Amino acid sequence: MKLIHVGQDEWMFEESIIEFPKNKSANDNESNLLKNKVKNFVDAEIKAGRDIDDIMNEVVSKFQDEIMQDFDDQPPTSFQVIQMTLERDGYEVARDIAQFLVLESINDPNAYFNLAFLCEEHGDSFLALLSSRECMRLYLEYFPKKFNWQKSKLPWGIMENRAFLRALFQSANVYADSGRFDLACKEAEKLLQVCPNDNLGIRERMIELYMLTKQYQKIIQLCDNYPEDMLANIVFGKVLAYCYQDKLDKAEKEWVIAQDNLPEVAHEILKKRHPRPRGIDNSYGIEIGGKDQAYFYWQDMGEWWEGNATAQALIEKKRAEKKKK
Repeated sequence: MKLIHVGQDEWMFEESIIEFPKNKSANDNESNLLKNKVKNFVDAEIKAGRDIDDIMNEVVSKFQDEIMQDFDDQPPTSFQVIQMTLERDGYEVARDIAQFLVLESINDPNAYFNLAFLCEEHGDSFLALLSSRECMRLYLEYFPKKFNWQKSKLPWGIMENRAFLRALFQSANVYADSGRFDLACKEAEKLLQVCPNDNLGIRERMIELYMLTKQYQKIIQLCDNYPEDMLANIVFGKVLAYCYQDKLDKAEKEWVIAQDNLPEVAHEILKKRHPRPRGIDNSYGIEIGGKDQAYFYWQDMGEWWEGNATAQALIEKKRAEKKKK
């Protein structure tokens, strides 16, 4: 694996342009043949000066049938083995399997990612942190000196970049889970810097991280960077930040905008009680603009609204205005 420059400020991890499982199969020769075909095609198109996103779109359409056939012929990936073990035998056995796979591939960052993912999901925050740190250390060994963290980009549209971007996202989360909010902020900022489209959604978590580290101006800047965003933390982030800066007038102006965008969230904030709405189920995500989004926003951020005098003053003012209507 290596990190290569593919034009302008964009970079990609080079191993194969499609994330083929590394396990050997009966059709391993066919798999290698397909990998070489895809790689040769991509290399030729990059040299011809084509945009990498256009190339990737063509790869998906041009080789779709062969790729899907190759996937069907492959044995389970390491991640799938761990998840199947978890479902069948429970966490401790799955953790043992994940640790064994690390020892089998001691220099593979993905093995550490799988272990960290499993541990984080089950509240084993210390082992998750150690595994995630080793995962990132190994990944960073592939970064050349000319990679510029302020300018260089790792587009999500390039499939081979996704494993690293997920690992960086995980790194921010496990630092936060361990109470190292300062380091969590740094990792999250790195992720947004190299992948500003933020396909993984770290920006919503960053609002709370910035609250925890009292970086209120960074909340305002972050929300300004995503003006069309409908994630509740981004929509109401500036309101909360101005409250904690004791700027009621500015908070009220931002409230009007936020309320127009997500009225259910505004309604939830103004409630005196916050029971769980009937019938909501977030196992398949939440509805943007729905009551479930409003409820879960309050569960995550309600203590910040309740713990600030300016925020409470804003809430009381908006409740009074609502009664007059």
